[in-house]
Amino acid sequence: MATTDDNLNDGHAAEEAARWFAHLQGGASTDGDWLAFEAWLQAAPAHASAYERLENLWVDLDYAPVSKELGGRPLLAARRRLPLRPAARGPGRRVWVGAAAAVAASLAVVVGLGLQPGAMAGQTYETPAGKTRDITLADGTHIRLNAASKITVSLGRDARRVEMADAEAVFDVAHDARRPFLISVGDRQVRVVGTEFNLRHRDDQVDLTVRRGIVEVRPADALGAAPTRVTVGQELTHTEGQPAQILKVADPIQSFAWTNGQLIYKDQPLSDVAADLSRRFSVPVRLADAKTAALRFSGVLVTDNEPDVLRRLAAYAPVRIERTADAIILHHR
Repeated sequence: MATTDDNLNDGHAAEEAARWFAHLQGGASTDGDWLAFEAWLQAAPAHASAYERLENLWVDLDYAPVSKELGGRPLLAARRRLPLRPAARGPGRRVWVGAAAAVAASLAVVVGLGLQPGAMAGQTYETPAGKTRDITLADGTHIRLNAASKITVSLGRDARRVEMADAEAVFDVAHDARRPFLISVGDRQVRVVGTEFNLRHRDDQVDLTVRRGIVEVRPADALGAAPTRVTVGQELTHTEGQPAQILKVADPIQSFAWTNGQLIYKDQPLSDVAADLSRRFSVPVRLADAKTAALRFSGVLVTDNEPDVLRRLAAYAPVRIERTADAIILHHR
């Protein structure tokens, strides 16, 4: 394949990147092709940028059956480590070429709109009540998404971004100093390089507990402000709309307990318990009145199944359980 001039605009670079991608994935490429590809990448910064954006889009669209020889990693990342070529795919090459052409068209739209790599359309992950989900991103980051949660992830060239709606998740972020991991949660931005933490956003409350590493938190409307740093064994609590936030010593075991099928409470209102169980169960858990909601509760609830959880709750707390056709109601007794 022929290389292009250094002065190609981004649109032409994207088209050439797509042709290279389809050709190298097709199985008919030679050693000479790979050497030419290396030369094309080095000929202009726009070439490598266009190819990386194409790979990111390919992964985001779930066109991820990269050759097993490359360990399932994006082609460019593997190419930089090992001079390997994908295995021949026979008749399947037409599928690869067609898919790459589709990705090229999508990438051309992105470039044509003048969007930055970090502005690429994200992938939304959502869990219903009673279900959790394990997610592994293309960069190696692991996310454990709690029940009744929704996040949107965009992996760009300069940054990795998450929009966190009403959700709770444990993030084990892969280290990448060149691409910070940024989470928009309520009126705060969480900045991570590589660490593990639990982040909860329910109603207007943000709670962050760190188990490994350091996390920075800033107001979303003042990203130049000095950050609040949360480190191992600390918890940050913030109510949206309030200027302040509380940073205190905390045991990560409590915040991470949900990942092991447990809910741990230390002198918390029963309204918190009902809200958590509503997300764990297929039907909502409601409180009969304000008196019941204000009851304080301490204990560990193992969330193995709905009947046993309610039985334990009634044994630990002064409540009576009522079942209706569409809800579970807790009464003070």
